[in-house]
Amino acid sequence: MRTASNIISVLDLFSFERPEWTVDEAAQELDLGRSTTYRYFKVLADAGLIVAFRSGCYILGPAITQLDRQMRLLDPLIAAARNGTQKILKALPVPAVVLVCRLYRDQVMCIHQEPTDVRGLTVSYERGKLMSLHRGAASKIILAHLPARFVKSYCLRHSQELAEVGFGPEWHDIRGLLRSLRNAGVAVTHSELDAGVIGIAAPLYDADGNVIGSIGAVLSDKLQDEAVKASCDIVKSHTQEINVDFINEVLLDTG
Repeated sequence: MRTASNIISVLDLFSFERPEWTVDEAAQELDLGRSTTYRYFKVLADAGLIVAFRSGCYILGPAITQLDRQMRLLDPLIAAARNGTQKILKALPVPAVVLVCRLYRDQVMCIHQEPTDVRGLTVSYERGKLMSLHRGAASKIILAHLPARFVKSYCLRHSQELAEVGFGPEWHDIRGLLRSLRNAGVAVTHSELDAGVIGIAAPLYDADGNVIGSIGAVLSDKLQDEAVKASCDIVKSHTQEINVDFINEVLLDTG
């Protein structure tokens, strides 16, 4: 089991910030022996998960592309959300982008995106991009629905960063804002991830009622208040429909 964990640790080294690694660099970073690290690289390379890019240097391999295609086509959450996100997009004022986001390792990842004509709309939150749990509407609405013990621990660890995005400096301020998000069933942010845009998001749950993600929309901040409110209602109602479709699909597969 430890070997498998170490192999995954090697794969986790490859990131946007540092996409290329040598065996020696990985061994030093993970405090592993060179021969052991070489074996792990060979396992990953044989599986196509990494590939030699130039002498001694590796990058992510074609198997990642294959797995990405499989996820885009077969992931049950994306499949259940596709029709609903298209409905949301048609109902929202243009330009708009609709996102499907998923909780991942105490962060939130965009796993699907439905764009319209986005000229004049800056959207940096793309498929595959990770975001902290306290930044952006898609993340904040998930954080508001996570178990209380985890939320308190997380918020106390990140209190300064939370204060910078409107949560307030103290735990009681944070708790009050998260309660208001839960009660509203939707989160709204203004120019928090990208300038000139509004983010709106509603939560997604699994069959046991645990929050697993969110449906988000990105709109121009030039919208009037009435249009923003109407957009919130659109995102919230269609997300509830998506959730029903997703849970029904899961229950059908397990039944």
